[in-house]
Amino acid sequence: MIFIMGISLLSACEEDNNTIVERKMKAEQLFRSVYGGDPAQIDSLVSHDVVSSYPIFEQLLGTKAIRGREALKNFAIGFGKRWKDAQVTFNEAIAEDNNVVLVWSFSAKRMTTTPDSSFIADQQYSWGGITLFQFDASGKITGEIGEESSPGPLKRIKK
Repeated sequence: MIFIMGISLLSACEEDNNTIVERKMKAEQLFRSVYGGDPAQIDSLVSHDVVSSYPIFEQLLGTKAIRGREALKNFAIGFGKRWKDAQVTFNEAIAEDNNVVLVWSFSAKRMTTTPDSSFIADQQYSWGGITLFQFDASGKITGEIGEESSPGPLKRIKK
């Protein structure tokens, strides 16, 4: 009886570890898909009613959150039209239960100069942030809640 219980616990731990690794990979895939400007993977990664929220959205989009899979895909397409040569680095990935937290850095070149010249075409820009991804029981991402800054979190603490 003890041997059987030990095998069951070991199997449950392996299954939990596989689920955690899979969720980390999905969070990274979604981030790269949206902020790399390639929405091809979004359908397979998020629920139809996904909510994505970053403080910058209110300034850029006039809303605190992007709601729904189609709206997220449209945002990714628009993001890809504004930025090129995107480089994403994941500095840390932490997972527990149905949540994954990514600490990330982003760098890209602006495609065009903005009317107010706050961004100049072909100039490199970088920032970073921390994002919480929430998953449902089927393994789909239901929420992306982030904070971004320039410089990113890790660069602020490095000397």
